[in-house]
Amino acid sequence: MAASHIPVKRPRTYVLIHGAWHGGWVWKETATELRYMGHEVYTPSLTGLGDRAHLAHEGITLDTHTDDIVNLIRMEQLNDVVLVGWSYGGMVVSNVLARIPERIGAVMYFDAFVPESGKCLADYAGEKGRVFRERTWPDQRVPPFPLKAFGVTDEKLCERVQKRLVCQPLQTFLQPSKALVERPAIPHSYVMAAAYDGTPFQQFYDKFNHDPEWSVHTLNTGHLAMLTDPVGTFGLLADVAPGFNHVGYAGEVSRR
Repeated sequence: MAASHIPVKRPRTYVLIHGAWHGGWVWKETATELRYMGHEVYTPSLTGLGDRAHLAHEGITLDTHTDDIVNLIRMEQLNDVVLVGWSYGGMVVSNVLARIPERIGAVMYFDAFVPESGKCLADYAGEKGRVFRERTWPDQRVPPFPLKAFGVTDEKLCERVQKRLVCQPLQTFLQPSKALVERPAIPHSYVMAAAYDGTPFQQFYDKFNHDPEWSVHTLNTGHLAMLTDPVGTFGLLADVAPGFNHVGYAGEVSRR
C-alpha cells in the first residue's frame, strides 16, 4: 500500500522565520519537503512583509515581529518547536526564545544574526549598519538591496525573487535585542552560507565553531540558500534535532 508520506520516527513542529525584505514564501519548497516527511511546518510572514506588506507602518519594530511568532505559537498551541531563523530572522528567534523558552525544543540560526541582549542588527552589520543609522529613510522603511550583494549569482533567480521583495521597517534593524544571557539546554545549530562574499555571519560561525553546546555547519552557496541549494537546506533542517528517521540527501554540506 502506498504511503502518503515518508514515515518518520518522531514528527516535529517547525516554525521557519524569513529574513528582511522577504516573506514566508521564501521557505515554500523547504516546507513542502518537510511536510512530505510528516512534519508540521509554519512559515509566517512577519508584519509589513511578504503577504502582510499591506500592514506596513512606521511603528513596526523587532518587538512587533517577536509578537507575531510568539502569538502564532501560543494560538496554535505549539510545543517542542524547532525554531529556525534566517538572516534577520535570527533576531526574532532570539527574542522568541527569551519570551517562551518552555515551548521551544530546538533552535537553528540559518545564516543569521545571533544578537547579545541590548544589541541590534545594525551593531553587527558593518557598513550597512552605519547606513541604517545615518541615512534618512522615507516612511522609516528600507528598500531591498540587490540580491547579488548577498552572493546570489543566478540572474533568473535574482529577477524572480527581487520583484517579490518589499521595504523593511527601519526600527527592526535598530531596536535592541532582548535575548537571553543564559540559553536553555536545547539543541542549538548554526549554519553559514560559505559562498556569500563579505558575509556578516562569519563572526557568529567563528564564535560557535568551538562551542560544544552548538552544532555548526556550512553550505557552499550564497545567502539565499533555501533557493540556491534547496537540497542542502532541507537536509540540515531535517537533521536539526535528534529523533528522526529520514531519507538521506546529497549536497555540498560541511559539518564540524
